[in-house]
Amino acid sequence: MSVLALCGIAQAQDAPTGAGRLVAADAARLLGAADPVVRGEAALIVAEASSIGFHTALVAAAADGDPAARGRAIVALGLQATPGTAVVLDELLASAHDRTTPEGIAAAFALGLLPPDHAPAVVSRVLTGFLHGNLRRQQEPLLALLLGMSLRDPRSQTAALRRLFDDDAMRDPQLRAELLALLLRGEPDFDAARLRRLLERGAVEERTTLLRWLANNDTDGEAELLPEIERAARAADPAQRTAALAALTHRRHLPALELAARAMRSNDAAECGQGMRSVLTIGGASMRGALERHLLDERDPVRKAALLANFEAPPSAALIAHAAALATDPGQPFPVRTAAAVLVARSEPDRASTILRDLFRGTTLTETLPQLAALLLRDAGADPPPLLRLLNGPVDLGQHPARWQALLAAEHPAAVRQLLGTLNGPSTLAAKAIALQAWRRARVLALPRPAVGLAPAVLRELLGD
Repeated sequence: MSVLALCGIAQAQDAPTGAGRLVAADAARLLGAADPVVRGEAALIVAEASSIGFHTALVAAAADGDPAARGRAIVALGLQATPGTAVVLDELLASAHDRTTPEGIAAAFALGLLPPDHAPAVVSRVLTGFLHGNLRRQQEPLLALLLGMSLRDPRSQTAALRRLFDDDAMRDPQLRAELLALLLRGEPDFDAARLRRLLERGAVEERTTLLRWLANNDTDGEAELLPEIERAARAADPAQRTAALAALTHRRHLPALELAARAMRSNDAAECGQGMRSVLTIGGASMRGALERHLLDERDPVRKAALLANFEAPPSAALIAHAAALATDPGQPFPVRTAAAVLVARSEPDRASTILRDLFRGTTLTETLPQLAALLLRDAGADPPPLLRLLNGPVDLGQHPARWQALLAAEHPAAVRQLLGTLNGPSTLAAKAIALQAWRRARVLALPRPAVGLAPAVLRELLGD
């Protein structure tokens, strides 16, 4: 499965405003802290300000004696993208050996983070340089570079990306999927015959990446591709089937209704959810009643959660009541409760506020916390829920890191004040490290959960949870 197809490896925010400027100012004072993690995290947050005044400090940090600080500072150079950054990163990638070191992998990712108009010749030269090395040994730095590029407009590198994709030595299916995802995002000049060959002969990862693109884009030669998309919708791999069904749905392909009905009975949550969306999209309003009855009758928790999460039609009063009962039932699994609560919040925000608050405090599904926090803050208006009602135990950054990150991402004002107090107050360096990491993951740069297992280990260690 392509990491790029899973919405990229990271999120990068615009230049900080308001609270972001305050956190960056506090981080700048910690660039020389005794703790290497604090130094590195401070570098990443300072880099977001993109101020040329910090360039010298970040270049010095990129030569820090501790790898925890050094690796983060190298990535920070790519975030800052000030004049001279590309030269520093290029030097760290000068040889095939340099690229495979932890610093080289971090530098490759940082180089990919540079804006498309920032030293494109350097990026192109490094990209094509992989053609002349051992691709098996250099898989991680190349993957890191492609992941960084996934956050930027890749069109300036189309020629170099195409050379890599077309090279006979490029056989790794994961790398080919990442290259294909970037090419499709850039200027997809693949003709129908080439797309058909990829669907016929490409590795599973390539086919899935292409099908995900086709699920959101039209192309020439649709009639030529349709049989291959239908064949992929019956493949053994559930991710490929799901993507193919989404592509057929995008084309309002009426025969896909049968495939969608079958998908709704799948034990794979993504496929089951796509089945629900496809029936609603292709079948229209006339299918809503039948889908509601199917949802009400479903007992399998995996399918129940997937169907609830993807029922995008206006729900009836009976379905809202059913979802509210599920969301407040402690005997239900958290995926079911969360999907049910979100459905209630979409239709009756006032009714959902207490449900969302209790779920946020008690759920063990950390991946759902950002969505729950966003709904809580959206519906709270000028009176967000107090932290004491959202956290079990003490209001302490070290006790609930995933919840703090979600609250910071949703801009909960009390969470921001608590973080600033930790950075400014007499707290320990360990506490400051936790605060900086929470802010960086929430507002600057993070590895999304689907990509964690696919990214190079160096990036997981530097940027992951």
